[in-house]
Amino acid sequence: MTTLIVGASAGVGRALARALATREHRLILVARSRRDLEAEAAHLRLSFGVAVKWIASDAASPQDLLQALAALPNADPPIRNLFFPLGIARADDDGLLPPADAAALLNVNLASVMAVVSTYLPAMLTAGPGNIVGFGSIAAIRGRRANVVYAAAKRGLESYFESLRHRTAESSIRVQFYRLGYVDTQQNIGKKLLLPKASPQWIADQVVRNLDRDSGLRHLPRFWGPVGALLRRLPWTIYRELDF
Repeated sequence: MTTLIVGASAGVGRALARALATREHRLILVARSRRDLEAEAAHLRLSFGVAVKWIASDAASPQDLLQALAALPNADPPIRNLFFPLGIARADDDGLLPPADAAALLNVNLASVMAVVSTYLPAMLTAGPGNIVGFGSIAAIRGRRANVVYAAAKRGLESYFESLRHRTAESSIRVQFYRLGYVDTQQNIGKKLLLPKASPQWIADQVVRNLDRDSGLRHLPRFWGPVGALLRRLPWTIYRELDF
């Protein structure tokens, strides 16, 4: 079984690649860093004995990403799984980003995912069982003064995956979406967080364990479900005073 992972060189993406390698998936890894991809591919081949290809491409440009993927030889067996553990946030994303910077955030967090899915979905629909797995953020639960464009893109991604699940309901494709809480990555180093961080490997293990289920949207860790419900129900007069 061949699996494409976009955002595979670090964090949840790297952990997913390793978890899927234990299941003998053939892997195609996509990320920006050529050096990180080359090292990870070598590690996977040596440790798990799986076939690994990689592509260095920046999801900030959906067109460049699709051109890089088009240069790949046809996968044998064909791609049956798509994973999108990618995302980028900026500390200055406060609603005042220049248009080019805002567009780059939208591309990485939303548009590139849509472009890759639309490219591979027609063949996947006729190839038999497969999985399309997306990853959002608790930042999309409710708009706030920080991560403005990032949160908007992730909320759009949730809607897109809900539509995708409906589109594929009569097929053998399972569409899953995970709304992630705080993850123990470089992005959160030194930050004072209200709730515990989850390790990328724990998240990857949960995702791989649930691959055969028609689960729709899930929170990881699960306690973010009730936390998110509470945030959505807070009256505006209270919510507007929160600083998080």
